[in-house]
Amino acid sequence: MAIFSTLAMPCVFAFIAHSSARNGSGPSETTSDMAVGSAGIGMLDAIIVLVVFSLMDEKQWKTLYSALASPGGLVPVVLGRLAGIAAQSLTALPGTFVILALLWGVDGGFSWGRWLVGGVVLAFATSAVAGLLGFAVLRYPYSAGMTNGLTGMVLALSALIVPQSALPGPVRAVSLLLPQSHTMSWVRGGSYAEMFSALALTAVYTILVVLSVRRVEQTARRHALPLEV
Repeated sequence: MAIFSTLAMPCVFAFIAHSSARNGSGPSETTSDMAVGSAGIGMLDAIIVLVVFSLMDEKQWKTLYSALASPGGLVPVVLGRLAGIAAQSLTALPGTFVILALLWGVDGGFSWGRWLVGGVVLAFATSAVAGLLGFAVLRYPYSAGMTNGLTGMVLALSALIVPQSALPGPVRAVSLLLPQSHTMSWVRGGSYAEMFSALALTAVYTILVVLSVRRVEQTARRHALPLEV
């Protein structure tokens, strides 16, 4: 399901973007930012699903208490899951590109370096941001509505389809807090300061994930929080 979502959902958005471009508001061929942004939609959709289900698997397999008793605690489990999820979501990068290239061709100014580097950074940045969801999955019983609206909200703030400059003022200000928006700015020809900001924010979100998991560990030890339900 997650692999399917890395291709199906972004291609729908790509059709919309390309239709707009054909009406004169942009290039008619696949550009590097269109390829990365479309892949980023698939990454986001898949990562949110995988974060929830991978940690739910850990609960069902009864591995969390064993990890909690180990020297590293739950942090290596969660970070390992997130790294694997980010790597798996990278299938959206070549997969989406092949579909876009076959349908519309490749723009002559396509930046292969920014497509590849930007796509990889985008996958791990999105995994770090979505990793905060792991706190809710570990701390509280799972609810089917736990992720309602999350994909759309992060998508709107990530500047995957439109540049930051095209976002409304308040939305643009909030988008600066996400590493995805800085990654897309760099892919669209921005300076390396944008890439540095993306990497720095990815590190910040990773630290927040570690702190939130440590918080769950403390609660589990002090108040006998049931982790495996």
